[in-house]
Amino acid sequence: MLSTNSSNPPSSGLGIGTTPSALLAHNISTTILEIDPVVHAFATKYFALPPNHTAVIQDALAFVANSQSDTSKKDAEKYTYIIHDVFTGGAEPLSLFTLEFLEGLKNMLKPEG
Repeated sequence: MLSTNSSNPPSSGLGIGTTPSALLAHNISTTILEIDPVVHAFATKYFALPPNHTAVIQDALAFVANSQSDTSKKDAEKYTYIIHDVFTGGAEPLSLFTLEFLEGLKNMLKPEG
């Protein structure tokens, strides 16, 4: 999940949408980063994920890498905080826990983030 300001936190990994739904219930605008469009569709259809969010259906590795290489958006893509919740209940995607990826997330934060 990603956020451009304190009222729009980003969240990577959707699952059934519990975290984004809680944020949205408190009027916190939220950007959801999810690789699988079916997960997003099911969270919306079967688990009442509210529609008032921004969905980015993309691989988190590519999203973070693109944010680092796109200098025209570098200032616009800074976040106050990032919720990184990509656990599957089985095997976690190890590529999302590498030092390189986590440093990429850190670089996406505002100075006070």
